[in-house]
Amino acid sequence: MKRTRFGHIRIPHQRVHIELTNVCEFNCAFCPKSVMTRPYGYMDTELARRIISELGANNICERVTFHVMGEPTLHKDFFSILRHAEKEGVKVGLTTNGARLGAEIGKGLLEHNLYQVDISLQTPDTNSFTLRKSGTLTFDRYIEGILSFFSTYHDKYKETIFTFRFLNTRFHQMGMEKNRGQVRVISSTKELRDTFKYWAGRIYDIVGVERQKRDSAIKGIDTLVSYKWNVVEIYKNIFFETYLLYEWGNAFEDEDIRNAWGGYCFGMRDHFAVLHNGDVVLCCLDFDGNTKVGNLRNSSLKEVLSSDELGKIMDGFKRFQLVHPYCRHCLGSKSLVSWFVKPAALVVGLKILEPFFHRQTKVYQ
Repeated sequence: MKRTRFGHIRIPHQRVHIELTNVCEFNCAFCPKSVMTRPYGYMDTELARRIISELGANNICERVTFHVMGEPTLHKDFFSILRHAEKEGVKVGLTTNGARLGAEIGKGLLEHNLYQVDISLQTPDTNSFTLRKSGTLTFDRYIEGILSFFSTYHDKYKETIFTFRFLNTRFHQMGMEKNRGQVRVISSTKELRDTFKYWAGRIYDIVGVERQKRDSAIKGIDTLVSYKWNVVEIYKNIFFETYLLYEWGNAFEDEDIRNAWGGYCFGMRDHFAVLHNGDVVLCCLDFDGNTKVGNLRNSSLKEVLSSDELGKIMDGFKRFQLVHPYCRHCLGSKSLVSWFVKPAALVVGLKILEPFFHRQTKVYQ
């Protein structure tokens, strides 16, 4: 697809995140909700519609993803906003914690052919599910709802991409665990393989995969390692994905952080985000709105993305320089050695070695 410019960014981006709400019924130990200082709220419905229309009319992104913080299906006008996106011809990806898929939300979604559904399963067993602090929702009822919805939806819309996300805690995050307690989910290569085999079996039971192809897929799963960001296609348009546990830009650190002297990230390069109050931020990891470059309640997206402030930020990114103070904090370090090495490692890792650390594997043939 040919890329052009829209303000200071090159388009189309892979995605634009629209946060319909930052309210969530879960209180996960690994989520920065506990340190978020901005108010809880819901995006004005007319604002959401206007943003979607502007994104679609200008071909700004390949898809809109309802996600930053919060559970998007809690928005009272969720389906109205979804219908508007469909009317505008904008592809929609839904990122959900999955808690409501077994209820009325799941039934309502059956009337909509989404481009992608990302289910943040994260905690794949009874013990780790306690990290979600889900109130009265039990693990068994949680999983039953997710798999029941998947079975019905996938049978109706086979081209919709499903991604089941799991948390990989191979590397400890000391600042987070000091504040939130121990976070352990998938912490070794053996756990990763065992987890994927079990859940692949559940999915294969639903879609009906013959024994020979199951056995072949299991062999592919046995090649995975837990120190990478794994994206595994276990069946056509069905993926398992592991995210390495991270501290959301040093959000959980009590110690002084040395601001990064340089670095690299994908903010405003393949995505950006709009928070529920209309703030435009540089990336989807900015849970607290620290990188606000404008607000869409009184400005158009073209105006915000053409601002002098964003122009300076983007010029800095081109030279691997971090103009925004929060970017320097986000990529900063506690130790002097890490401060010195990390920026160069990010540039090399994300621009050159990304295919090695971000492993994509197809196990179903």
